[in-house]
Amino acid sequence: MSSETLQRQAAAAEIEGWLVTKIAELTRVSPEEVDIDEPFANFGLNSIDAVSLSGDLEDMLGCSLSATLLWDFPTIRGLSTYLAEEASAARTAV
Repeated sequence: MSSETLQRQAAAAEIEGWLVTKIAELTRVSPEEVDIDEPFANFGLNSIDAVSLSGDLEDMLGCSLSATLLWDFPTIRGLSTYLAEEASAARTAV
């Protein structure tokens, strides 16, 4: 496995953990109860929550993200993987 792949997997795991924590806070459940393959819609998040979460992700990652990101990648696993791949592509392009 290449170091780039390992970095991408580590980044995805970090983003995943962050998202689990944020979803748990928003829904007032323990992080252990948050299923990373469950669609965001099933957590009872409204559009304001989703846009706010997208903004918090921007702050965490230091980049601009679409406000519709949670609809484009509707699970924690899917979104984490996408964001890690995008970060990896940005590093490679520099």
